[in-house]
Amino acid sequence: MAADLILILHFCIVFFVVFGLVALPIGYLKNYSWTRNIKFRVAHMLLMGIITLEAILGITCPLTIIENTLRQIDYQQSFVSYWLSHFIYWDLPTYFFVTLYSACFIWS
Repeated sequence: MAADLILILHFCIVFFVVFGLVALPIGYLKNYSWTRNIKFRVAHMLLMGIITLEAILGITCPLTIIENTLRQIDYQQSFVSYWLSHFIYWDLPTYFFVTLYSACFIWS
């Protein structure tokens, strides 16, 4: 149960970052006022910076470490955790993520 909550939090962060990468440029072009919200922009840039730094340094996300630790205690995986984890965790080489996160960080 606790691992599922961590996974849901992780998913929400991933959604926020991806949403910002797509919605901010579109909102800016359409002159939407929410794209100038400094709190939203700072939170988005901070998360992108942390994610990019983790990828460059080869650091595992702390949320992933916590979730994995909790899953070792209770190995059963719920339906929600199964699908969310497949959506969040991709089995690709590290250089792919470093390139992707760096490009997204520069884009934002």
